[in-house]
Amino acid sequence: MAKILLVDDEPRIERLVRDMVEGAGLEFAYAENGADALAAVAREVPDLIIMDVMMPKMDGFTACRELRNRGVTVPVIFLSAKGDIVDKGVGFAAGGDDYMVKPFDPRELMMHIEAQLRRAAMRPVAAAPATGVIEVGRLALDMAQHRAFLGGEHVTLTPKEFKILATLASSPGTVFSREQLVEAAWGPEFVGETSSITVFIKKLRAKVEADPTEPRLIETVWGIGYRLDPEACG
Repeated sequence: MAKILLVDDEPRIERLVRDMVEGAGLEFAYAENGADALAAVAREVPDLIIMDVMMPKMDGFTACRELRNRGVTVPVIFLSAKGDIVDKGVGFAAGGDDYMVKPFDPRELMMHIEAQLRRAAMRPVAAAPATGVIEVGRLALDMAQHRAFLGGEHVTLTPKEFKILATLASSPGTVFSREQLVEAAWGPEFVGETSSITVFIKKLRAKVEADPTEPRLIETVWGIGYRLDPEACG
């Protein structure tokens, strides 16, 4: 499931957003200021960030700008008591993807979250490197030889299984939609059902998971797709 990180110093907002997010079946994580958000993003690996603007220690615009400088690309929705066009312009220039004015309707915020998650899932997939070795914890993929290793043990994969796993491993923690994984395995010209990805994920899990019925390495993000959990690979 997708994980939402809220960065806000108001306990009332924290309770409101937590209840809304968990009620929708999503994971919730929290940081109370911009400075703490930088560590929380690295620790929690969220799929979306809801960021207040006015906070102690570090404001939301500065925190978002720093996250973008660090290569964090997940969507950021700003929350602010100020709704003027100048403030919104500063937010988008800092790397924000969306902007909501306080007070807000939780149902409207949830619609914005769902829209941003869908948009993120449809972003083009960066091709996995053709050579070299991708390493994520115990998982290692030799791209030139199309060989996979888990904890030093060779794992036999079909060409499409390897391409799917390499795509997930090329950006651990990132959620890839079924459409993106189909493109990675079959190419952009493929026309057909994306349900075949479910079959390949099941086969991959049988080969790389300690317990395929309780997968930890390849995580399902319901309604969106799949991601490789870097902590589970450690």
